[in-house]
Amino acid sequence: MEWNVKKGDFSQMGVTKGKGWINFCFEGRKESVCKIVLYNRENQTKAVEIPVSAEYSRGNFRAIRVYELDMGVYDYNFEIDGKIVQDFYAKRIVGRDIWADKARELPLENHLTCRYEESNFSWRGEEDIEIARKDMVLYKLHVRGFTKGLPESTPDRGTFKALMKKIPYLKALGITSVELMPVYEFEELNAKVVQEVPEYTKWKSKKKDKIKKPERKTVYKTNYWGYGSGMYYAPKKSYAAGENAALELKECILQMHKKGMECILEMYFSKEVRQEQILDILHYWVNEYHVDGFHLQGENIPVEMLVNDPYLGRTKLFYKGFHEDIVAEEEKNYPRAFVDTDEFLYPARKLLNSINGNVWELADQMKKQNDRIGYVNYLADNNGFTLADLFTYEYKHNEANGENNCDGPEWNFSSNCGVEGETTSRNVQKARERRMKNAIAMLFLSQGVPMLMAGDEDCNSQQGNNNAYCQDNAIGWKDWKQTKVSKEFLKFVKKMAEFRKEHPVLRMEHPMQMADTKGCGCPDLSYHEENAWISSSHINRRALGVLYCGRYAGEEEDIYIGFNFSDFEKKLALPKAKNKKKWYVYMDTGSKNAFLAEPEEIEENGYVLEAHSVCIIIGK
Repeated sequence: MEWNVKKGDFSQMGVTKGKGWINFCFEGRKESVCKIVLYNRENQTKAVEIPVSAEYSRGNFRAIRVYELDMGVYDYNFEIDGKIVQDFYAKRIVGRDIWADKARELPLENHLTCRYEESNFSWRGEEDIEIARKDMVLYKLHVRGFTKGLPESTPDRGTFKALMKKIPYLKALGITSVELMPVYEFEELNAKVVQEVPEYTKWKSKKKDKIKKPERKTVYKTNYWGYGSGMYYAPKKSYAAGENAALELKECILQMHKKGMECILEMYFSKEVRQEQILDILHYWVNEYHVDGFHLQGENIPVEMLVNDPYLGRTKLFYKGFHEDIVAEEEKNYPRAFVDTDEFLYPARKLLNSINGNVWELADQMKKQNDRIGYVNYLADNNGFTLADLFTYEYKHNEANGENNCDGPEWNFSSNCGVEGETTSRNVQKARERRMKNAIAMLFLSQGVPMLMAGDEDCNSQQGNNNAYCQDNAIGWKDWKQTKVSKEFLKFVKKMAEFRKEHPVLRMEHPMQMADTKGCGCPDLSYHEENAWISSSHINRRALGVLYCGRYAGEEEDIYIGFNFSDFEKKLALPKAKNKKKWYVYMDTGSKNAFLAEPEEIEENGYVLEAHSVCIIIGK
């Protein structure tokens, strides 16, 4: 069939549909031979060649309008000078519908086509979500891995639909902002062809030969996390339980919004993606999917352009290299730029595991805040040990990755508490449980935005693998089989999230001045040890009391946090309470259940803290 064609519209890239016509616009030089390759459902191929006349070309763009073409029948690709390429702006990629399908032909990219797919979706009942920086609690997850570890009888494991069913779980945990690792189309199969003998060894096999020529074998490794180049406009089809991934992801985001939660997308851009393309991609996801923010990774990120783009003016941006100088003064009204680095991780881990830690370095990280930019604090991320493994393994165990255990971070500042890996020793188990609680307390009692990696709330382990990028199995999936220990730890995490929410002084929008600027008789932040009112130049003895004056956040209660990272018990001084207040212990990781059933009044002018423990004392 021959279609009528006319010059196209250059104003919108990709494929657009009008009354009786389809417009194709893509990058292609005027001198190039360009075609639209059409594939019907019977695998028959037809091509529409784009005329070389000037009206079909503008700059390095080519555009054509094709009449009476039914895109419900055809998939498509572009052909440029004989090379088949996919549409960078395609909203649906066909050929990766099944996750890690090794039946696909090599080269893998030659098996892909683009599909025009209209995705009409009603954002019915959507809540307008703008969560203030001070109220945020982040939770980072992998869509497939978060639910693939559920019982096999669970329907739709590893999909957007399964994630949707776990939104109430996240809400109950105290999560306000869900960060999804890449959900756009990426190639999850890394295929490598290997031979048993050198390629220069050639012969023709004969029937009587006893030695047969070895076949070339294809070895696959899974790009489980999804980092690398991608098709940034298309949601990942293999993450969908049904036929339409776009509708399923939108429904998932809608349900998050109805629960008062944000959706943050992690976007990894390879160096081939131009800066103006990055801007267009983010605009698309905000407009079409109503996402609330982006965690930007990769190369060539136009940070200043994105921060100052008006369309992204209420969209949160997370990046490793934000500086307050590029953020406008007006951003103080709704801070939305966040520095996302491991600055908090290392000082905290050193102290938690008694590896040359400095308590003042931790104190600096805990009070870190800025009027224009925020800070994300975490103790575990996908790149590194899980929280549980941080106290279970002293060394990484990445043998399953097939790289001779040479991959993954070398500097983990972890410990095994006496035994490498799992153990039946109750003493070792108790030591690990306490350190995990210390870590969570440290995280939620700091001024920055706390982030949990999926599974860290209930002792998820990766068996010592600190780089599970290729582990699409029980190592990389969240383990939902809870034990008595994991259940108790989950309760502790929930209580810490609730405690943070109840006390605004723990999450101030402005930096602490460490001075009595309001004439309260107490600084907003002060430090204490064996004696009260010490300065930050005081000698480090691996124990510290941190006092937040509640009146600076409009609350009557003062919060005193005690840290003891030494191997011996330590008595921390309590300053004399003002206005007839008294001191009460609310939580002590050295006690059996950490949070006391009823707060206990402290009669003396100090509190004895066990080795390797954290406490919360309230002045009221």
